[in-house]
Amino acid sequence: MLASGIIPLLEEMLCNPHSHGSVTAIYLNLSCLEEAKPLIGSSLAVPFMVNLLWTETEVQCKVDALHSLFHLSTYPPNIPCLLSADLVNALQSLTISDEQRWTEKSLAVLLNLVLNEAGKDEMVSAPSLVSNLCTILDTGEPNEQEQAVSLLLILCNHSEICSEMVLQEGVIPSLVSISVNGTQRGRERAQKLLTLFRELRQRDQTHLTEPQHTEVTSPEDGFSVASAAVTETKPQCKSASRKKMGRAFSFLWKSKSFSVYQC
Repeated sequence: MLASGIIPLLEEMLCNPHSHGSVTAIYLNLSCLEEAKPLIGSSLAVPFMVNLLWTETEVQCKVDALHSLFHLSTYPPNIPCLLSADLVNALQSLTISDEQRWTEKSLAVLLNLVLNEAGKDEMVSAPSLVSNLCTILDTGEPNEQEQAVSLLLILCNHSEICSEMVLQEGVIPSLVSISVNGTQRGRERAQKLLTLFRELRQRDQTHLTEPQHTEVTSPEDGFSVASAAVTETKPQCKSASRKKMGRAFSFLWKSKSFSVYQC
């Protein structure tokens, strides 16, 4: 089928709205083939199927599009095309859908995209997505929580800004709960994320109490010499984001539940 030129034929069929369901079903079948993934990924199929996620269309057509995009996302060279088609934003609303099939598959696609550096940057720059992932930690099913915490762990390791965003969502209680009651992988990821936040807290405290050095100029020879290190007795002023992070950390630091997992 691929050798006979089915991909160009399918692109021609995209012009007919009545054929969208059939075309998407064919794309789904073809996207399972490794040799077809690069061909579909570089075709008009990607923006077409991403657009289906935004629009009101037949449920089965949208399901087929989402599953096709998942298959395409397992082929790393397709990631730039998927990102340029605005797939991350298209998946945002689906991550907190009332139907589990949308949430799980959307998170699965994001887990493939986040392995790409551009994918990480795209997700960090989408505050609504980060907020949705934090919501899943609190309200999602165990498998969804595992996927969400895995995504957040990668993103927070990639960006301290993302860590601040996540902490501002008040996720510590949810992470503590997942670290005890989640799936095995979910528990491991939650504990690692809690450890990351604790290390950030410790680093902040070290930064606030590190010695301050001043320079004194000798009036005789004009040379500048460093004076003895003086430790400030008062903490330095913190930015608004640091204050917010500190408040979020206070729960983590005082939580009896988390103390079991501290190193």
